[in-house]
Amino acid sequence: MNKITPLILALSLIFASCSSNENEGLINTQENLLKSYTLKRDANGAYSIDFKTTNNTDVTTVKNVDASNEIILSEANHNTENNHRNDFAIKNDQLKIGFLEANKGKRTKIFIEDENITFAKGGITEFLNSYSITKKTDGTFHLDFKVNDNVTTEFVYNEDIETYEIHLSNGLSKQKEFSRQLNISSNNLLKLDFVNHKYSNKYDTEMAVAERRPRQVIEEVY
Repeated sequence: MNKITPLILALSLIFASCSSNENEGLINTQENLLKSYTLKRDANGAYSIDFKTTNNTDVTTVKNVDASNEIILSEANHNTENNHRNDFAIKNDQLKIGFLEANKGKRTKIFIEDENITFAKGGITEFLNSYSITKKTDGTFHLDFKVNDNVTTEFVYNEDIETYEIHLSNGLSKQKEFSRQLNISSNNLLKLDFVNHKYSNKYDTEMAVAERRPRQVIEEVY
């Protein structure tokens, strides 16, 4: 009997190891509940987010104590909608939106700094008309934006602050709609600023008044 016991123990350890590896594999291959999303600001200054989830995903939106809006995604054992939309309002020039995928503990944090357009002169912003940022199913980001009449646009990447910048100023230009591909940084951050050069040419650094609004920071936390 003593000779059999070590064999049984060895077999038990092998099966336990296999079971552990299988469980680890299941965890690592868990499906993302959030497939894609698009953050939008329309010409009236209203913010919204359209997002798509996998099948059998429950969606719950809560307001946290820090005034952030958290969209919680969890697995469900019944049929659910795949396409969703939430509307949001800028308060105190800020908006915070977050996704939590409960099955993996993955978080997406979106921070926006912008003025309430209802208080802007004439109900419109001076340069930027509307914009949207889309996180696609392949993990890449796509930016679309539209400017008002007689606005010149320059797109640069500021390496010092690791931020995409869209410089807007008065000038003669026929093009009003633009698209750009954006890449998230190695530390899982994507930063985008619209830089408004008011009352002066953007290259006249002494006289130019540059206002960074709207500003966006997207962070993915695993």
